[in-house]
Amino acid sequence: MERESFKIIVRRVERPFSQAVDEQLEWLCKCLGFFEEIDKEKTAASVFKEIIKSTEKGSFLTSTELSKRVSMSRGSVINHLNRLQRSGLIVRQGRFYSTRSKSVFRTIKEIEEDIDRLFRHMEETARRIDKRFGIEVK
Repeated sequence: MERESFKIIVRRVERPFSQAVDEQLEWLCKCLGFFEEIDKEKTAASVFKEIIKSTEKGSFLTSTELSKRVSMSRGSVINHLNRLQRSGLIVRQGRFYSTRSKSVFRTIKEIEEDIDRLFRHMEETARRIDKRFGIEVK
């Protein structure tokens, strides 16, 4: 996966009271900005859920297989796949898609590490800029 260019949206969304896995996954997708107003059927979560289940079993899915599993057009599935890829939640290997890591928890931790690394680089650059302007940073 190309880690230098990723886009992640993080939203504060109230956690569901339910412990149902579908509602927890839906919440995670909402926090990561995957539900748009036009996604009334929550298809982004359906696509992500199928990829999670497949990866956990050690198999990978094509966009065609995914479109059959979630009963939607391949074009819609590809749209969701592209967004999931850009966020760093899934990776593409040739024609096949899988989660970035075998567990959802580990995938989220890896994204957190990417964000932390990016912020460290931004801080280093900001310090150099401040130094060039003669601004003392404590």
